[in-house]
Amino acid sequence: MKLCILLGGPSAEREVSLMSGYGMAKALANRGHKITLLDPATGRAMHLEEFHADPPKTEPPTTKELGQYSQSNIVLESLMSSAVRESDMVVFGLHGVPGEDGLMQSVLELLGKPYTGSNVFSTALCIDKHYTKIILKDAGIPVPRGLIVGKNAHPQERHATWELAAAELGIPLIIKPNDGGSTVGLTILKENSEDGFNRALDLALDYSSKALIEEFVEGRELTVGILGREALPVLEITTNGGFYDYHHKYTPGMTAHICPADLPSELTSAIQADALKAFEITGCRGYGRIDFRLRPNGTYSCLEINTLPGMTSTSLIPDAAKAAGISFEELCERIVQAAIA
Repeated sequence: MKLCILLGGPSAEREVSLMSGYGMAKALANRGHKITLLDPATGRAMHLEEFHADPPKTEPPTTKELGQYSQSNIVLESLMSSAVRESDMVVFGLHGVPGEDGLMQSVLELLGKPYTGSNVFSTALCIDKHYTKIILKDAGIPVPRGLIVGKNAHPQERHATWELAAAELGIPLIIKPNDGGSTVGLTILKENSEDGFNRALDLALDYSSKALIEEFVEGRELTVGILGREALPVLEITTNGGFYDYHHKYTPGMTAHICPADLPSELTSAIQADALKAFEITGCRGYGRIDFRLRPNGTYSCLEINTLPGMTSTSLIPDAAKAAGISFEELCERIVQAAIA
């Protein structure tokens, strides 16, 4: 098939997306597909052999660095280009907004162009961590307690939110963009400080219109990949000291993946069942990843649903698929075939 692979884009996860899209492109080319790469942030379409991108930096991009990629007209024109129109299918290698929020999917549906991953509704829902948690909690899936605050909140509202968060959620707090990923703009507030709280809010709101404030869930970092209607083995992420942040994710040697995670079988089954339930009740399809934190007492909370998770050959879902006997090339092919189905 003729596949147009979207990668890069204008989000804070641009550098990661370049590598995800490139990894998928190589794998699908090896399966015999004809590949065109398209970066919707620049409008550049290219063949696989023309592509070059450096590995992600160990620190997230600043909002100033991202400013050069913020023109929405270029994104729209890219989706209307011959690279998309002449393809049989669009493969999403994008992360963040736009790309993981349903906007590009809605344009492709208007064009009648098939694409990989979840549909408009599910991507728009799951990119909003706050609303996703409401649905998960209503379905009986445990989630962290949290609050939401908008970019235009006045000082009195911020103060009231701080007092409520400190009293009800406790310290430390997690403060992050409501629709971001890769822990960009995330702060772990470890001190009982309103000034520190406001600085963390400002950072999160640099990357999003809303900031999510959550209780800190102490424990192990777990994730479950979903492929089709199957939960892949539970994977545990360990770090070489510190929190699993952008620096740890994209600095070689700073993290390790343990898959399957060393858990009691009953707990493994419960986490996989909740991951699949979360995926299905939010209407997701194709593939995705559900993140959890496991407390020392054996209880856990579901943190979020990723509808376009990292897809480099060493990302979390590919590692979980490998543990299930599925190669990276086969994983990419099954994602394409699921979109056809």
